[in-house]
Amino acid sequence: MNPQDTLILAALLHDIGKFRQRATGRYTSHQEHSYEFVNEDFSDFFFKCGDEFKNAIRHHHRNPTQLQHLIEKQVILADRLSASEREDEERETEDFVASPLASIMSRLKCATKEHRYQLTKLNFERNTVIPEESVTVNQDEYKTLWDAFTNAFSKITKDRDYTSAHYQTVVAILRKYTSRIPAATPWEKGGRKTVPDISLYDHLRTTAAIAACIGRELTETEVEEDLKLLVAKKESDRVMCALIKGDISGIQNFLYHIQSDGASNQLRGRSFYLQLLTETIANWVLKQFDLPVTNLLLASGGHFYILAPYTNAKKKMDELRQTISEKLWEHHRGDLACMLAGVPIRASDFKVGNFSKKWDAAAEKVNERKQQKWSEMGAQDMFQNLFEPYQNREVGVSDENEKDPWRFEQLGRQLREAEYLITYKVSPALYSTEMPKWREAINTFDMDIDIYKNAGELWEKPEQVKHVVVYRLGNTCFLNDMERFQGEDFHVSYDFKPFRPVIARTDTDKTADYDYLANASEGVDWFGALRMDVDNLGSIFRDQLENVTISRHATLSRELSLFFEGYVPQFCRDYNAEQRANDKDEILELIYAGGDDLFLVGGWSALPDIAEKIRTEFRHFVTGDHVTLSGGIAIEHKKFPLYQFAARSGDAENAAKGFEKKNAITFLQQPMEWKEFADVREWHRKFMRVLIGQNPLPRDILTRLRQIYSENELKEYRWAWRSIYYFHRLQERYKYDDQTDFLRKLKNELNHSNSTQFREDLIHVITRWTALRIRR
Repeated sequence: MNPQDTLILAALLHDIGKFRQRATGRYTSHQEHSYEFVNEDFSDFFFKCGDEFKNAIRHHHRNPTQLQHLIEKQVILADRLSASEREDEERETEDFVASPLASIMSRLKCATKEHRYQLTKLNFERNTVIPEESVTVNQDEYKTLWDAFTNAFSKITKDRDYTSAHYQTVVAILRKYTSRIPAATPWEKGGRKTVPDISLYDHLRTTAAIAACIGRELTETEVEEDLKLLVAKKESDRVMCALIKGDISGIQNFLYHIQSDGASNQLRGRSFYLQLLTETIANWVLKQFDLPVTNLLLASGGHFYILAPYTNAKKKMDELRQTISEKLWEHHRGDLACMLAGVPIRASDFKVGNFSKKWDAAAEKVNERKQQKWSEMGAQDMFQNLFEPYQNREVGVSDENEKDPWRFEQLGRQLREAEYLITYKVSPALYSTEMPKWREAINTFDMDIDIYKNAGELWEKPEQVKHVVVYRLGNTCFLNDMERFQGEDFHVSYDFKPFRPVIARTDTDKTADYDYLANASEGVDWFGALRMDVDNLGSIFRDQLENVTISRHATLSRELSLFFEGYVPQFCRDYNAEQRANDKDEILELIYAGGDDLFLVGGWSALPDIAEKIRTEFRHFVTGDHVTLSGGIAIEHKKFPLYQFAARSGDAENAAKGFEKKNAITFLQQPMEWKEFADVREWHRKFMRVLIGQNPLPRDILTRLRQIYSENELKEYRWAWRSIYYFHRLQERYKYDDQTDFLRKLKNELNHSNSTQFREDLIHVITRWTALRIRR
């Protein structure tokens, strides 16, 4: 094993003893527990890593002047830079075993009360994703979690020696079992104490990322100099890392540029490809620097952040930009581009409060690159690219493939029941008439892809492939079928991805088409699309996140991704399952959820309900109203082109985000605050009760109310006397108690309430919504 691989593994596992210590109840130092983990618990697996590796873990709190080996000093420096993220404040002392992880969302400036997470393995259920006001943790829970962790670790280590191919699997296991464990707790006596808002997983992966840069960037003398400064509580101005941001542009136009035939599968395929392309480019950049997966801080929503060694990044940045642009231009002809930019990171930038400036600076550099798109390819190359005729390479292919050479529809069909994504590192493939263009594009970044339905489907490894990564989609039980993907002539890494599309099923367990979803609606057989995303996300990172560090930025992004990529799909599956349990048709299909947004389609009548439920769950997730969500719903006849649906739902979402303070929903072309939407929804329910109950009111009440409160009537002030006269006649004719009570309350709301916004803007939504629900 080479020294760099040994270093990043030691940095990754240096604090695993904190987990072991809390589970066993032995109050030996956590660094000793970490040493025992690699030297006793799994000594056979780590044997070839050597004594220096084990001692680097054991000595990471020693005085560096007492140590001889470079790796020990490198781990200490990385740990101290990573641990400089820890914030302290006046707070109560907590037992380090009984202290739950604090939600970083509840630590934002405008949050009102700190919330905590239950101690549990990572999954996409509510109790893992949504924090609570009061949580208790005990040693028995730690022991149960530790046993599950060591069982999983045993599964990948039995009768094996560690190789670098195991690294990603180890990271995935740590992600699953340590994401809800605090890295540090407020155990101190006296005044200011540690805030437990960084998970053990985030501390470990950050330490490993910093260590990877130290190993590539600093000499032993430079490591010793920076350690002396840290021990003396002085800041080093030495540049050691670069924070690189990549941003895919052109996503919206590319995503919705679809044909009418097979539109749903095309949309699903395009969406999946965009996320795959983002991750593939990010991993390709990692490979150019020979960096591990832990240096990829974030890859979601069309952008990624990488921590890289500074000197190499500075040297290679122009070359990377040019290569990426050439590859993307070759396939997409300007429809998609990737902006790449980086900023230098000094040791002092890892301290509390300093890192946000660097995060913002990287984003600003990317925005500057967007003003010079394709400039890295040179004027002459771009002149030829723009004015030379483009020849379609797909010669001699079938009519179906000529119509869709990218074969996104085929990819979308594959994703209906996909459970595994398998990636291979390959040399760039020759273009083939048998290969879809989406796969060609991925190939140019030295990656190939296979998608598998389930563990029972036959899998054959491509020839000459030496390393395989198997991802479980939408499920953290990623080691269940590992034996199926093993072999003697290659290495395998195992991991998981939170997002898997949600596909509605018919009552005969077939994939529901859009006609089926529309027909499952209550009322008219119409179809709908919902888009939602977080409001003012940039200002949340910039203004609300206090004491910003590399881990806090990465943690905030990871938690948002967990909600959208993991919890929202699970929520939609549960909604469909509830429908089926109540002898109703499944009605939702989630096309995409990731980063901070989502896009789903389904029977129109379910979308207002699901939008409000997602918004309510988001409030619980962020622990209040200091971070908000806006959305837009578009509904139309079921034969309406889906690509226009997508555009209209985007327009509806933009209308909501442009509505006063945002935090709004657009429905039936009317943007409104969520509170107003709740009032509208309640009145809609009241109308439904009196129009379809035992003593129904006439349905033409909906038409008359729209007429009375139309824009023309409001301008002329004729609505007042017409309303009074109309309600008087209704109350004379309909005298059942429920009718009288409803009419009295409605009349008061419309004519005597101070809520003029309700009267003028929202009566149309209520009446239109109700009319669509009571007729076919």
